[in-house]
Amino acid sequence: MTKGARKTRRIRGVRGKCFPRRVSRAFPIKTTILIIGEGQETEPNYFDGLKREDKVVAKFTVTVKRGHGFSPEKVVKEAIEHKARAERRAETYDEVWCVIDAEGPEKRESLGQAAALAKENSIRLCLSNPSFEVWFLAHFEKTGKAFNDGDAVIVRLNKHWRKHHTQDYQKSDDRIYRRLCGRTQTAIANAQWVREDHFRHVADTADCNSSTEVYRLVGYLIG
Repeated sequence: MTKGARKTRRIRGVRGKCFPRRVSRAFPIKTTILIIGEGQETEPNYFDGLKREDKVVAKFTVTVKRGHGFSPEKVVKEAIEHKARAERRAETYDEVWCVIDAEGPEKRESLGQAAALAKENSIRLCLSNPSFEVWFLAHFEKTGKAFNDGDAVIVRLNKHWRKHHTQDYQKSDDRIYRRLCGRTQTAIANAQWVREDHFRHVADTADCNSSTEVYRLVGYLIG
């Protein structure tokens, strides 16, 4: 072999002939997921942290989009638009999840329209009643206590937040996931008990104040 010639590992073939060895590498096929929330800060900040967990990265490619907080129906329409744009780029999402709130009776009509649109477009809804902060509260306590609105949930949440983080809860906190991740399994267990045991006879989470379905999405992602 002349100097500088490329070295190729060969294997013995038919009648003594040699052929280059082909090295095959198998890469795991990951499930691609789009998550879009109703809020512009809280939900994306939380899921941006979650998607970086090793357990999640090993199985999923997660895209998180910020919502515009107008209504549940608007969130689902945004998800449909994101799906369509991805398809125009020859990309697809295996699953699309919309994380929305049931805060206030004025949302019931929009929630119904959102559910119909989601079903029609194979989109999964993940509802919190009255607000996403019910999921954060589940990291500290197991409760199905009714709250008037999302602000009332935050008042309750702050009792724990000040104790453990020596400050008030902030919706814009970009470290929100890191502050809570050590309690994720507790949150899953608490939220699951409230929705599936405490409210087991109630079909619609919009009628379960307070409760959240976020444990289903988080539990699915981290295994």
